Amino acid sequence: MKSPGFVTRPLSTVEPSTLHAVGNLTKPALDDLLSAGCACRGAKLEFSTYVDGRVCLLAGEQFGSLVWAYKGETFVDGVYEIACIGCKKTLFSSDACPRCNRENRLVEVLASPNRLALPSGCPKCERETLLYTVMLPARVVSEGKRSQKARASIDMVEDGAHGVRLECKACGVVAEVTDRCPLCDGAGPLRVRPD
Repeated sequence: MKSPGFVTRPLSTVEPSTLHAVGNLTKPALDDLLSAGCACRGAKLEFSTYVDGRVCLLAGEQFGSLVWAYKGETFVDGVYEIACIGCKKTLFSSDACPRCNRENRLVEVLASPNRLALPSGCPKCERETLLYTVMLPARVVSEGKRSQKARASIDMVEDGAHGVRLECKACGVVAEVTDRCPLCDGAGPLRVRPD
């Protein structure tokens, strides 16, 4: 049974020329911000971002720890705020959806429930174990070239956590959000995310 808004492989293709290539904060803009720093000369910055995490599900429940599944470019792609730890000044802020860039959607994204139902097992072979990819708001403190490990701002079952994909070891991808934004539920097609 397919849920509305979720399809199985093959994924629909997206015409990259019609979409933003990256999020609201680009790598060059981030480099400029880091070079300029904060007026207070504080070196520690806190990044608020939406990033992918993966967790094993057993009978629809979390089994094991969350593992972060993002790279540098996808981290930057999801940043919606950067603040100085020392003086609390906000150096960058965006109210757009971190995934599709639709304006004025961040508050809704942080407060809305997950739309990807978590089944008790694989809908094809009925195995109880699935790999779940979920986008979570996270905070990372960075000081120069050193960054702390990301800390999820919420648990994967709370509002603001948004499922992206369910995979079965035997069957492959069994559910994936492809035709709508997994965060704000805006209509697709979605822009291509950086690798």
